[in-house]
Amino acid sequence: MGLLNENITKEEQNEMILANTAEELVIMTVNEVISKIDMCSCDICKLNACAIALNKLEPHYVTTTRGKLLAKIITEKMNYHTEVLVEVTKALLAVKENPLH
Repeated sequence: MGLLNENITKEEQNEMILANTAEELVIMTVNEVISKIDMCSCDICKLNACAIALNKLEPHYVTTTRGKLLAKIITEKMNYHTEVLVEVTKALLAVKENPLH
């Protein structure tokens, strides 16, 4: 899930990509926060929470190399952490109340 992957080759690290840093940040935040909420942590619930949160947030598209994507996401996290955390928490609670399985 997401563009961040530790198992990429050096060639792939230099590949230019278009990325929505908000999407990557939401995925990271869902994975962090879901463990603190007593709820299902299956991929279906995680993806549903991501979709709900992303529909509430403005996209933040960047062009970068795959290898530098994490640095871009960390910058975005500093700028939008509270907003993302609020929307992810709301989304996780909504999914907890009405899981799709």
